[in-house]
Amino acid sequence: MNIKLKYGKGYKECEIPDKNVLGILEMEHVNTHANPLKLIRDKLESPIGSPPLQDLLKKKNPDNIVVIVSDITRPGSFALMLETLLRELLSYEIPTERIQCIIANGTHRKMTESEMRYHYGDWAVDNFSIENHDCRADDLVNLGKLTSGNELLINKKVAEADFLITLGVINPHYFAGFSGGRKSVLPGVCGYETIRCNHSNIVHDYATLGNIDNSNKIHLEMTEASSIVGVDFTLQVVLNHEKELVQCFAGDLNDAFLEGVKFFTENNSVKYSQKADALIVSVGGYPKDINFYQSQKALNSTFELVKEGGTIILLAECQENIGQNEMEKQLRNAHSIDELLLVDKKNIQIGGHRAFATARLLKEADILVISSMDPKLVRSVHFTPVGSIEDGLEFIKEKEGEEYSCYIVPNGAMFFPFNKKS
Repeated sequence: MNIKLKYGKGYKECEIPDKNVLGILEMEHVNTHANPLKLIRDKLESPIGSPPLQDLLKKKNPDNIVVIVSDITRPGSFALMLETLLRELLSYEIPTERIQCIIANGTHRKMTESEMRYHYGDWAVDNFSIENHDCRADDLVNLGKLTSGNELLINKKVAEADFLITLGVINPHYFAGFSGGRKSVLPGVCGYETIRCNHSNIVHDYATLGNIDNSNKIHLEMTEASSIVGVDFTLQVVLNHEKELVQCFAGDLNDAFLEGVKFFTENNSVKYSQKADALIVSVGGYPKDINFYQSQKALNSTFELVKEGGTIILLAECQENIGQNEMEKQLRNAHSIDELLLVDKKNIQIGGHRAFATARLLKEADILVISSMDPKLVRSVHFTPVGSIEDGLEFIKEKEGEEYSCYIVPNGAMFFPFNKKS
């Protein structure tokens, strides 16, 4: 069969014998909602666990409204979501100057204006203030200690907002359980040390894909932080395999988020029945494979499909290379995978948490990377560079023999596995 997988803004193709393919695994091809604009408006008027947005605003009559929006590393219908929300606010006769958008960069780099136009649309950029969050800003506000003892440092404009709205996309997350919801606050608009302490809990067994029960202290702390900050209203969406809007959940932050997670789990779980010798996985193209820091999430989402000691071929263009200095430094400086796994929680920096997660994967499988990165760079961070899918398949055949089995995953960044035998 011919396989064609997204790679950056283009594709990589390859022929692979049908006999070797256990299956092409991806989310069900759910159609985009027939009228997403109407859907969003309806949800704003009939939210979950909350009065309608207009009623809340009339009651509170805020002098300033802050909308937290996800950054470029979170693909989704943000131009549609943000423009619909902003036009709705204007229809309530709220002046433009009383509305400001803050980008939930977390510890990520600032977005450029061209990226803002790509992600949020020209109309929003031309008519509203959209500002990058800086996790190291001098004016972060300290809201006190969380239950864990972690200090809650928050963006000043978010802390001083009279009315706070968040926008998010719900997807599985490899240590927070799911993205979306409370993650707009922590890590989205928190200070570096607040985020670092939260993410350092990745060393614990509860930090796993899909886990948002009471055992996951990372998730619980994110929820606590959002409660303290005080989110007044949220708009969360679930996307299909083409990253288009399928369903929308609005209203109370926790209620809407949990309903969205339930919907995602019921409709987007990818079922499989056995582990394979190998896996060919595309991150899903731009912007998810903009750098290796983001691309690595696809490995965590799909890793359980491969047997212990198996092989993964990862397609990730990574035009920004590793994309996170601390992750790169930790991986480069480690003499072995075991050395990476011995790190003390209190010494884990942002990026270092991803190095730890990476080491757990490398301990269990050979991971081959097809990217635009210099092969020397790929080797320096303990991965194996290959020039093509064909080269990767030759590696697998030499290791497993001609009768190897493999899965193909076209969109590893939007993937939630469910073992039918479990």
